[in-house]
Amino acid sequence: MTDLQDLAERTVKLVLRLGASHCDVLTADSKFIVAEIEKSSMKQTSVVSDPGVGVRAFIKGASGFSYTTGHDQKSVKRIAELAVSQARAGTQDPDFKDLPEASRPAKVQGLYDKKVAALEPDEVVGMAIELSDAARTDKRIIGVNAGLSAGLGTMALANSNGFSQLQRATSFELSVESVARSGSKMFSGMDGGWGRRLDRDAFGLAGRNAMEHAVKGLSQKRIPTGDYAVVLDPLAAGYIFMAAVGGGVNAESVQRKRSYLEGKLGTRIGSEGFTVFDDPTVEWASGSFTFDGEGFPAKKKTVVDHGVLKTYLYDSYTAGKASTENTGNSSRGGTIWSYRRPPSISSSNIVVEKGDSGLSEIVRETRTGVYLRTTFDSPNLATGEFSGLMMESFLIQRGEIGPAIQQSTIGIGLIEMFSRIDMLGKVQREAFGAKVPAVRISHARIAGSG
Repeated sequence: MTDLQDLAERTVKLVLRLGASHCDVLTADSKFIVAEIEKSSMKQTSVVSDPGVGVRAFIKGASGFSYTTGHDQKSVKRIAELAVSQARAGTQDPDFKDLPEASRPAKVQGLYDKKVAALEPDEVVGMAIELSDAARTDKRIIGVNAGLSAGLGTMALANSNGFSQLQRATSFELSVESVARSGSKMFSGMDGGWGRRLDRDAFGLAGRNAMEHAVKGLSQKRIPTGDYAVVLDPLAAGYIFMAAVGGGVNAESVQRKRSYLEGKLGTRIGSEGFTVFDDPTVEWASGSFTFDGEGFPAKKKTVVDHGVLKTYLYDSYTAGKASTENTGNSSRGGTIWSYRRPPSISSSNIVVEKGDSGLSEIVRETRTGVYLRTTFDSPNLATGEFSGLMMESFLIQRGEIGPAIQQSTIGIGLIEMFSRIDMLGKVQREAFGAKVPAVRISHARIAGSG
């Protein structure tokens, strides 16, 4: 087997000999096993092995990037030459200052699970079938879509400042959708799981959740357009907040004036109870790591403190450009890093601080409102507006979750959303790269069809 760390270090020396002033090299060897079920039948199973090397070179601030699949020396030499050639031909950039200095990675537990690493394709297929079976035990379920992915990656990163470290990680993700029908009415419910370890209990739990919400949604009602209190399930909150907060505080977008949070450092953007961290040290979380995509040690950052915006998320370039501290938010893409792209800024794990109310209590305190369980529409990060189809939503009446809502959308400004948070759940859940509780928004505009 290739010594990935040695290969990364040797390639850095090669890039510098070719004339680069700065460089970093990612060598990786990853494997993914994926099983997909469509309409209750096995659609496909795939096993992908992906070894390769990515090289980024700098000359007078101009950068070049190239990659190759595999680890053979001729190919590595060729991409090193290409990256340096691109940098030499590029436009000088005085905003580039330096790459991270050599430092010791943080100690982070829960990045590598031996059970995930040892999985074979037939085991993953069996788990996908188990997940599908759990989501279809009710006779009103007419179909199930399910997917399961197990990943294993070994990545070595080295740069021209002497940084050189190896990082191993696993990933385990699942998703399931149950489709129910009664007469002319149909409704689908979904659930999922995200993380780095194998959790056998997750199959039954996710399957039952998807099935129960699909069946519950067969009772449907139209509502008139108006302002309603909105209770966000952690699934919906995770999807929205990962983009709204994680994307909104991206320093590159801020510096290009493409973020609604540009110019708002130190100002109030949310309610007193709204506190958010970017934390790559959360055990077993899908966005955790010991060092970021440029070699900066993992550390927890307070992004929003009791409603006040405290920091943007920087990599080495944007931090140098702003003459501020690097927050270590350079990403190589995904739970298992890819050598196929240059690093870019990303949040790690967006963690919304929990409150002291159970979900049932939040619903009970909401006499009339909407329970939004899933939406897959993203906010407009330039304008700070969110308009989303409420794909899986239910009417709250007299403090109880009632029928599903037909054909409705939610519209609200993101800062308005954050400022109107008045209740937070006491149980957090990882969803879509965020760790969030249930969240209640005092009121938002719902466009109904009643």
